[in-house]
Amino acid sequence: MRRSPLFTLPLALLLALTACSGEEPRDGDAGQEAAEGDGAASASALRAAEGFVASLQAADGEAGCALMDEAARRALVDAQGADDCAAAFPPYAESLRHGEGIEVGEAAAGTDLEGDTPIITVTLVYPDEDHGPLELRQDSDDQWVATRLPGVSLGGA
Repeated sequence: MRRSPLFTLPLALLLALTACSGEEPRDGDAGQEAAEGDGAASASALRAAEGFVASLQAADGEAGCALMDEAARRALVDAQGADDCAAAFPPYAESLRHGEGIEVGEAAAGTDLEGDTPIITVTLVYPDEDHGPLELRQDSDDQWVATRLPGVSLGGA
């Protein structure tokens, strides 16, 4: 069966446009795809986020600070005007109503600006005021730790 040129021309144009968009893959795209495809990483990050919310509920500074990287601990100390992270954590937890009613939502995978470091951003669902998500990265021991805390500004990225 022979098809008319009017049928094949639009199909050929569509294929040419989609195959030859002229856009080269960026280096960050590969990292983004790898991060999105890693369900185990998202599951581990969600468990870390659940631990963080549990430390808020208990106002447990030792446990909460153990789930943060150094920059997040410093930012918390600066924000609370405390001597150390363990002392800063209980007033921080109080500012978030001790995690009361906070639920861990979805995890979105991404990478840093260079596309090298996987980042998981976990949506926290608040009963009243939205304090923002919890951002996690893997540390040198492959543990997911908080790098950006809800309601705390790091002042730079």
